[in-house]
Amino acid sequence: MQFFKKTNDVSRLFFFLTFLLLAQATPLSAQEEIPYDPYAPVFKYPEAVQLETARARDRNRLLARVLEQPLRPVGYGLGKTAEWVERKHMDDKVIWFFDELHSHGIYPKLKGPTTGSFGTVGLEGRVEFEKLLQLEQPYVSLEGFGGWTPNKDFDGTTVEAGGRYRLESPTTAILHDGEVRYSRSSAESFFGIGQDTSLGEYSTYQPEELKFSTGLGYPFAQTVDGRANFVYQRMNIGNGNRERVGKIKEHFPIASVPGINGGDLIGLVASLIHDNRDHKNDAKRGGREALEFSYFHDTDGNDFHYLKVAGSVSHFFSIFSDRRIFAARLVAEKNQELGGDEIPFFNLSRLGGSDRSDGSELLRSYRYNRFFEEGLLAANFEYRYNIYEYSDFASDAFILFDVGEVFGELGDFGLEELKFSYGGGFNVKFRRRTIFSVAIARGNEGWNVGTHTKVSF
Repeated sequence: MQFFKKTNDVSRLFFFLTFLLLAQATPLSAQEEIPYDPYAPVFKYPEAVQLETARARDRNRLLARVLEQPLRPVGYGLGKTAEWVERKHMDDKVIWFFDELHSHGIYPKLKGPTTGSFGTVGLEGRVEFEKLLQLEQPYVSLEGFGGWTPNKDFDGTTVEAGGRYRLESPTTAILHDGEVRYSRSSAESFFGIGQDTSLGEYSTYQPEELKFSTGLGYPFAQTVDGRANFVYQRMNIGNGNRERVGKIKEHFPIASVPGINGGDLIGLVASLIHDNRDHKNDAKRGGREALEFSYFHDTDGNDFHYLKVAGSVSHFFSIFSDRRIFAARLVAEKNQELGGDEIPFFNLSRLGGSDRSDGSELLRSYRYNRFFEEGLLAANFEYRYNIYEYSDFASDAFILFDVGEVFGELGDFGLEELKFSYGGGFNVKFRRRTIFSVAIARGNEGWNVGTHTKVSF
């Protein structure tokens, strides 16, 4: 019993010493009470609520608001129009009508003239015959197209008609297609050839063109396509019929304008295109790059023989959201005569106007076809802001800036000769496709207004 008593005393002493040591190392209670709020928020990303982050976010919001203000008034009138459309259920009626037409392969749309203005809008369209006739041909397609519109001030008309075919292989990615197109315009603008032509040389000509192309295409990747085409072009040139305006064959010496009487040409065209835009008609991100090489020779003794190299780069950037888009485009082109022969004026590089798809590159404060020359370099910039969107309808207002120049030889290019345009406008869209566009721009030749039925680029 004495042994167990001594053992208990030793154990008590050991535990007492251990308790003292732990008490010195770790206090039994906190020296200061830690407050605890069960309803306090716990941030998943605490850095997002830091003072500097919040200030940067406020600055971005302020900048976005500043960028919106010049364009917000444009949305007021469109908003009132949208209210009327909604009350009358016009949107549902329009959508049903076009869906019915599309289901039968019929695609109508408005068509603007090459020299756009208010009051001169026509019609164009295309028909997919396999849908119209309810044919099941997955590897064959055939379509016809045509259009008509009155020219500016109703001086004559512009017409076109033609057809396309496309053949695909069920086993390979190679495709074969072709197109035949007839077009005629009663009065196209011409001011002479060169960078320093005068508005006083304003005259008109009447082009009548028959063009046939056929070739092969191959998709190297989902966003990369290559093509090689054979082209036949037959062009007749007559005097334009616009009143109180000079006629090309009366105003200019025939010898000074190659191709003033038209001509027949054959050519080979090779192109490579990379396109990763998120939408081809209403891009908000991505871009498109294209490079083209062409060789042409006359077939009627006109001594036309030349090469053409052309390239373009377009990119689209969203600013804080898809409602604000910055769009930029750069285009360059050079024609080079071969063997001492000439280049017909109707195939030269052209600069001026507000719709590049008509052949004259964008310089929107200048008139269509304002400058003709062998070479061209131009850049276009737009800030687009979505001011209205309801169902399948939407509208963008935009601010534009263009700069460009034509030149004979590369050594002739000079920064002091650059031409500028600045201004703005708006696009009306249906299902992300522009159906009506207005651009108002100013440069050193004054103001110019263009109306079209497609986005500028």
